[in-house]
Amino acid sequence: MMMLALALGTALAVGPSEKTEAAVPSSVARGARLFDGTEPLAGTLSGHSVPLPGAATRCIQCHAGPGKSTAAVYGFAPPLDRRQLREVLPRRGGPPVAYERASFCRTLRTGIDPAHVALPRAMPRFDADEGQCAALWDYLTQALAR
Repeated sequence: MMMLALALGTALAVGPSEKTEAAVPSSVARGARLFDGTEPLAGTLSGHSVPLPGAATRCIQCHAGPGKSTAAVYGFAPPLDRRQLREVLPRRGGPPVAYERASFCRTLRTGIDPAHVALPRAMPRFDADEGQCAALWDYLTQALAR
């Protein structure tokens, strides 16, 4: 009887058996905040020096992120996820190209992609530091569970 009480007490102290999900890496969590605008990302429009307001630099306003529906933004801006960034695909009428983290960060800052094709002027040019770029890249290129 004492063994049963001990086992029951231990089970209650530990709590119900739950599947523990792997923790989201901090860089992916930060990238999600940068993407949705909860953490601001400074930027300007091409040819302008006045910083855009934070609401105008939220990636989510124009792009669908990893695992998100493209219905709201389809046709305006491409979805941004692992496949769209890492696979060799033709972009904006230019040659097929894939992004690496360094070329992604350079594109965010300059508005010129790895194939030397300019992004539309409506796409902000971001003043993103290396930590912000790495976090966005980690978020956008994460492997999603199926």
